[in-house]
Amino acid sequence: MVRRGERRRGAAERESVRPPTFVPMRRKFAPSTVLTEEEVRDVHRLSMRILSEVGLTFHAESAWETLEANGCLVDRGTGNVRFDPTVVEHFVGLAPSSFDIAARDPSKTVHFGGDSIAWGSASSAPNVVDAERGRRPGTGEALQELIKLGHMLPSCHLFGGHSVEPIDRPPNTRHLDSVFDWITLSDKALRVYGIGTTRVDDGLEMIKLGYGIDEAQLCATPHTMSILNVNSPLLVDEPLLLGSIALAKRGQATVVSPVAMSGAMSPITASGSLIQHNAESVGVSAYLQMEVPGCHLFYGSLVAAVDMRSGAPAMGVPEAVTGAIAAGQMARFYDMPYRTWLGSTANTVDSQATYESMMSIMAAHMGGAHFVHHGHGWMQGGLTTGFEKTMLDADLIEMYDAIKPRIDLSDADEVIDAIKEVGAGGHFLGSPHTLKRYQSEFHTPKLSDWSNYEAWEEAGSTRVIDRATGAWKELLEAYVPPPLDDARHAELADFVGRRKREIGLEDIG
Repeated sequence: MVRRGERRRGAAERESVRPPTFVPMRRKFAPSTVLTEEEVRDVHRLSMRILSEVGLTFHAESAWETLEANGCLVDRGTGNVRFDPTVVEHFVGLAPSSFDIAARDPSKTVHFGGDSIAWGSASSAPNVVDAERGRRPGTGEALQELIKLGHMLPSCHLFGGHSVEPIDRPPNTRHLDSVFDWITLSDKALRVYGIGTTRVDDGLEMIKLGYGIDEAQLCATPHTMSILNVNSPLLVDEPLLLGSIALAKRGQATVVSPVAMSGAMSPITASGSLIQHNAESVGVSAYLQMEVPGCHLFYGSLVAAVDMRSGAPAMGVPEAVTGAIAAGQMARFYDMPYRTWLGSTANTVDSQATYESMMSIMAAHMGGAHFVHHGHGWMQGGLTTGFEKTMLDADLIEMYDAIKPRIDLSDADEVIDAIKEVGAGGHFLGSPHTLKRYQSEFHTPKLSDWSNYEAWEEAGSTRVIDRATGAWKELLEAYVPPPLDDARHAELADFVGRRKREIGLEDIG
């Protein structure tokens, strides 16, 4: 029998070698370009023409007074707002070029700016799928499982929203259960849904309780973000504006992100989509800066093609790569942190899912992205989050991160000695130079099988999707919840219960 002390030591040793659950990443190569400096200025100039000659329509009477006070022409009958370009340039220039979003565990705080790149979870898909249980509507249980996976994956730096929409939870109180799950099941940074002010206020109060901070500490640095999607073309809805302003007034961040689906929600050409997308992004950003000067904003982008045969979004395609690079150039022109996305239209984890995801990952790096939304598991054009796809994306993100930006020549003398020792016709498998490095020199993808055909066949002829199934099941089995003080946990639970009683069956704004 194993003595109790030995069991404790064994557990401690296993804990000491537990793999990390958070590894910050940086882009190792300079961003690419598809526009000259003059063309970047042209896109800006043409976007200003859209804002001054066509305008944006704000379905938000609450915004009109501020817009008029800052020189905009507001048609109060239609909500159309035309901007003075110099006003737009002034206010967009107030946005910070970099900032952090604090996590419950301070070591997992995420930086946005410079050469940092952070990958989020999938967000807001209505369905979930895995190879064993099939495709099904999202539930709270599925969301909790995906949060646990995201917590365990070192490449998942923050939760960008509902990894799958828990449609079994009432819409008017869903945010309470979701924020409770994010805070208690993980200690990574999280997003609140900025649809109106109630969800924002509740989410921020829960962050204060779960993180053990007061209002001054909350407002001193961003602790969360939300996404403001422009209803392209050219339409801005009030609930998202109100949520973003409520966040900004308490020091939090917003991603201003038009959805430029070329040929459907924006002109079919790359030029047309980029110009419209840029006008929408900077126009809304300028308005938010009018309300809260200096507020933390991302220049968000979701430039994608549309399959003209079906109308479905086409993700991970060449046009999306070009769009991501161009949008990144515009973000740098305005000196704002840049958000893009990772997606696939594949219906299962196959070669299409792999190459579309890798194209998206490549686009994020080439575009100079700081935040990649939907970074783990998004598939079927955003309609589904996949467990196996989550594991595939994590593997591909880590693989790209392992690319070496330079070749280290510091071992040149050892190399010469090794070549002399092995000589012509020999091999380096037993060379001291090899033995010293063989365990750390190469990156080994978690889902790859490098065995020969006979060994692969004897082991069951597993495919990537089979190995991905085993990988997510192992991670869920190994999941250990991060420490959370019992008193904080109880305060959170009490807050959720009280707010559910107060909200009842009412709609919230």
